[in-house]
Amino acid sequence: MFQLINSILLEFRDCFKRTKTWRWFVILSLGFMIRYDHRGITSIIAAMRLKPRLYHTMLHFFRSTAYKVETLYDKWIKTAAKNGAIIRVANRVVTLGDHIKVSKEGLRMPGIQTLHQDSQNSGKPEFIEGHNYGQVSVVMTNGNQSRSLPLMTQRQESPTKQEGKKVKEGESLVSQMITLVHKTALSLGEPVIAALDAYFCSAVAWAGADRTVTEEGVKLVEIVTRAQTNTVAFTVPEPPTVKKRGQPRKYGDKIVLYSLFADMSKFKTATMMLYGKQTEVKYLCLDLIWKPVKKLVRFVLVETDRGRCVLMSSSLTIDPQDIITIYALRFKIETSFGEQKNDLGCFAYHFWTTALPKRKKWKKAGIALSEPLQKRIENTKRAMESYVCLSTIAAGILTIIAFSHNREIWNRYPGWIRTRRSSVPTAATVKSVLTQDFHASLPAFLFLPSFNFILPLLRPDDFLFEGVA
Repeated sequence: MFQLINSILLEFRDCFKRTKTWRWFVILSLGFMIRYDHRGITSIIAAMRLKPRLYHTMLHFFRSTAYKVETLYDKWIKTAAKNGAIIRVANRVVTLGDHIKVSKEGLRMPGIQTLHQDSQNSGKPEFIEGHNYGQVSVVMTNGNQSRSLPLMTQRQESPTKQEGKKVKEGESLVSQMITLVHKTALSLGEPVIAALDAYFCSAVAWAGADRTVTEEGVKLVEIVTRAQTNTVAFTVPEPPTVKKRGQPRKYGDKIVLYSLFADMSKFKTATMMLYGKQTEVKYLCLDLIWKPVKKLVRFVLVETDRGRCVLMSSSLTIDPQDIITIYALRFKIETSFGEQKNDLGCFAYHFWTTALPKRKKWKKAGIALSEPLQKRIENTKRAMESYVCLSTIAAGILTIIAFSHNREIWNRYPGWIRTRRSSVPTAATVKSVLTQDFHASLPAFLFLPSFNFILPLLRPDDFLFEGVA
């Protein structure tokens, strides 16, 4: 396990200008993987038993200009692709994309917006104040089980209305997500299929995917999503037999897609592996013109024991059963969000700056800030992005370890689970084993470049608190 961690972290050495900066990256990444609570840098120092005087040095790392977050993500995507078996369909990597809203109440924390939560969970408020993150991940598999492997997480802001203007200025969240998928495809160096939820069923997403065509004519991003319940489409109009005055028809007969479930005689039946079990699926595939994009879109009407839905694909060449499989994998990013948020504390940061005036709900217009103050605010935003970047990489490494060292993890697991649902352990299980073994195994791995500098930074065994006893 620790040799695998060493080989992965060693890949990032050329992303940093100085060796010392890379070492802090290693320490913080290890800290995210073994800490047992979410109290920021304090929990990392406690879990790794580091000297307390290193606190401010570690805190400064997140605001350092000796590295770029984009470079770290690019290196991580290439490294993750080498260290795991990734699911591909139709010669394309299957990627998952979604947003997560994180509640933040800091009065001097930059980038906070009022966010709407569309959820059936009664424990979630309808509106919160905080940050919105978009994430792209791939699906890692061992042939039987599969998990979401996070690749890139980006803080995204909704465009806001400027005073005196009717149109919102800025890129929409849908467009930002497609751009994020495109960046992932460029780092992977191969085309991808993005499985997205019904929020991304819009012409903006299709237009963003169309802009990802390379010079060789290869479209890097294709989209599979779920249609809205009121979606309509049109058949291809028949060419006129007799020439008439006026322009030929652009659209044929109008079809309300969900009304087609009334007659199931044209549906095909197949048995597919969905959500981890064999499921009987009835589906109907139609290539129809979707008016928002004014071109053909592949619609797949699906009925299973879970209910009915209509799926959409921007590619007309993907098999309908593959489209169903791709969309069924989409829910794995939701479980990945749960692990990142609850087990690793990926979004449990609290960076703020006095350069930002205290946020007030009733205040509409912002105060123009000087350039030095704006620079301090940008540094704070950079610190948040760096924190989330390192925790995303740590979560991905735990997922890779879960697949490659699953037997060793279960043999070393200090806890007890009444029902073991999968042979692949969760991130929380892997984390508990690493936490238990880290200090006992550290002396044995001092020959590894990613571990040999940690020992001098550890506090003595008899340390309690400065000034106490």
